[in-house]
Amino acid sequence: MDVNFCVHYKGDGSPPTNRFCRNCPYSHIACDALWQLVVDLSRSNNGDAVPLPGTRAVMFPNKRTTNSVRLMINCRWYLGREDFLYFIATGHAGMGRKGDRQKRIVSPSLTRQEPYVQSILLAIGGDGRAEVQAVRQIQASKTP
Repeated sequence: MDVNFCVHYKGDGSPPTNRFCRNCPYSHIACDALWQLVVDLSRSNNGDAVPLPGTRAVMFPNKRTTNSVRLMINCRWYLGREDFLYFIATGHAGMGRKGDRQKRIVSPSLTRQEPYVQSILLAIGGDGRAEVQAVRQIQASKTP
């Protein structure tokens, strides 16, 4: 995880700071709106599976929290808000081990979220979507 992926991130990439995006005081400016698109997509089939194009995975809402959505192929796992926002900033969301935590290609949760994050991004409108551009702008520049 590149700890410089967002100017507002505070931490070293280790738990619990790898989940900083869930409590970021600036998330309301742009990140909340983008993440809400992901949550809404997960709910778009009335709680049933939402296929992720180009993958074998399906997505479901997390009934306990909006900080993650559930993905499934043969087993279920979670895509956390921070992994998706990290992917938006860096283009990476790869798997890693504890010793890999500082590598740019590794997601904050150390779980492999590619190609699923790419599919979700396309499903919500792609790189050109205003919410994606707003998040990238907020990640790159300090706000008052």
